[in-house]
Amino acid sequence: MAGWIHFMLTHEYINQDRIYVGSSPSFVGALPNRHDEVQTFNQRSVFGIQYGISEAMAVNVEIPLVHRDHSHIAGGQTESFNFSGLGDIIVGGQYALLLPSAEFDPYLSFQIAAKLPSGVTDATSTEGEVAEVTLQPGTGSLDAIVGMNYRQSLFSVPILSGEFSVLPLTAGVSYQISGKGTNDYRFGNTLLVYVGTQYQLVNQVSVLLQVNGMFRDFASVGSTGEFPQNTGGTWIFVSPGLSIQLSDAFSAFGYFQLPVYLNVHGIQQTSKFNVQFGLTADVDLF
Repeated sequence: MAGWIHFMLTHEYINQDRIYVGSSPSFVGALPNRHDEVQTFNQRSVFGIQYGISEAMAVNVEIPLVHRDHSHIAGGQTESFNFSGLGDIIVGGQYALLLPSAEFDPYLSFQIAAKLPSGVTDATSTEGEVAEVTLQPGTGSLDAIVGMNYRQSLFSVPILSGEFSVLPLTAGVSYQISGKGTNDYRFGNTLLVYVGTQYQLVNQVSVLLQVNGMFRDFASVGSTGEFPQNTGGTWIFVSPGLSIQLSDAFSAFGYFQLPVYLNVHGIQQTSKFNVQFGLTADVDLF
């Protein structure tokens, strides 16, 4: 059915306060770098709208706002950055290759999107120094994103009220191809994968569980002077969460993302955990 709109507002919290070399915990300055990273506190809010053109086709836009608080040591001096700004907007669409006609039929969709060079690229430190490319809210690059999403109801399971609910399997994969951005810096291409499910405790509350993986290539650093060997790597997370149906149209959700495997290239900052929570709303126009 055409004419539906899905709204989503999410907030992400990532405090990168650990230093890793490869897959092992390390310390600030353990390997040569342009400057020694100390800590980066990231917050990212995203407002998303998806509009259903037909039952099988939809278009969407995501508008991020990024806040970053960062410190590093350069030339024996600690430099601090604290700023907020518009991130790169994503526009795209998806098409359902398989639509379920019954409860246990599979759903499969293909998606394609573009990340536009729309974000702030000239944020500065507290002393007025322009932050490095990797800290900026925007990358200055035009990127292409392709992906697939799959959903399948597996079987019915009892819930606490004694009724039965469907246990689903969801899975997805996306690949982001990065273009050249600010100062010809090109972020490494990124593969994202996830597998998840949810168990309905009671009529309005469900327990969520996902396994997420991110695999990123080395960056091409252009004229920035950054060290490419300290970019990219592999991150695997287990993400438990909770979903609450607030009304027929509104729901809330949250995930607590725990790293179970890290293998970064060179020396990089990592986080002990990540948090994501948000609200969704669904409106039928016709």
